[in-house]
Amino acid sequence: MRRFAVPVFLVSLVAAVTAAPAGAIPPLLASVDQQNRHVTGTFSAPRASDVTVYIASSPALATDGHFLQENIVDADFLTDSEIQSGRWLAESQIDPGSYYVMLSASRDFSTCELADYSPDPSCADGMSSLLPLSVPAPITKYAVKTELLRNINILYLTLTANPLGVKQPYQVCWETKAQHKKCVKGTLDGYSWNSDADDMLRIGTKGLAKRTKFTWTTTGGGRKKLFTKTVATPTSKL
Repeated sequence: MRRFAVPVFLVSLVAAVTAAPAGAIPPLLASVDQQNRHVTGTFSAPRASDVTVYIASSPALATDGHFLQENIVDADFLTDSEIQSGRWLAESQIDPGSYYVMLSASRDFSTCELADYSPDPSCADGMSSLLPLSVPAPITKYAVKTELLRNINILYLTLTANPLGVKQPYQVCWETKAQHKKCVKGTLDGYSWNSDADDMLRIGTKGLAKRTKFTWTTTGGGRKKLFTKTVATPTSKL
């Protein structure tokens, strides 16, 4: 599959050309799915010269049957072999989320016009119906690294998430020797679902027990425990 950026004027032109004429049959989008966030699907577009896959964040349609331009997140022109096989697998990944997929096909004008110049009804031309697509986020694994600077009573706590493609606010909490709960907050600045993200917090060890249990949780709506670790936290006598 060849992937292109689609300018507004080109999308409008394709939509105008592929508006199904009387007598033509629209392409059939049979199924859509994803493999490791690569969109895949099966379809039928008999005797079409060009087929384009559109992926949008909303099912809203313009009066010509096309997705609204501001909602289109990706567009791919299928190769001849993909059109002939009726299957495609996108070469690029898409971010996790809920989407809608639709095809547009253009008939082969050299073979799909009847003697009266009307379209041959056995040729695919126009827009397909749309299908929903859900792309789940990869499972994120969390790890913690601690570093104790005993001579200055400082403990560094580093939380790593792999992979992470969004910002994730979190907090880490513990109990002091006097059994008072304390928490500090941080943010994991995830930028890619193919990369990890980490964040380091610095806390003082004065007032901690010789061993302290730290618990990392997400903050905001629906808190989730991320990691728990017990750390030896003796303070310096200097």
